[in-house]
Amino acid sequence: MTHDFTAPYVEGPPIRTATPFLARTSPDGREVVVEGLCPRCQGPTASPFPLGLPGAGGTKGVFSRLVGRPSAVDPARDVLATEVFFCECGYAHPQQPTDVPFAGCGASWRVVAPPPGGDGA
Repeated sequence: MTHDFTAPYVEGPPIRTATPFLARTSPDGREVVVEGLCPRCQGPTASPFPLGLPGAGGTKGVFSRLVGRPSAVDPARDVLATEVFFCECGYAHPQQPTDVPFAGCGASWRVVAPPPGGDGA
């Protein structure tokens, strides 16, 4: 599917999606970057999440590294499972207000694990 540049900007409650997203910890270990395609407009989007800040996911893993203990928490998986993501495709969709923090279609979502078998069967 290709990026739908004609999708008008619409905000709403976060949808739940099993669309695949890649979450990776940055090389310096200070943030998790989540990348994928917006489930609404199909535009490529990437969102950085700083680690160690309240509400930013992964604080346990950062604390464990600071005190020299290995962490059982995977910060990338923690962010992917707990955060709300917003379309940051970088394209100002039709009807987008001028004061929004992200250029995109206005969609927001939570990533959910796909059903066993990956196809709902």
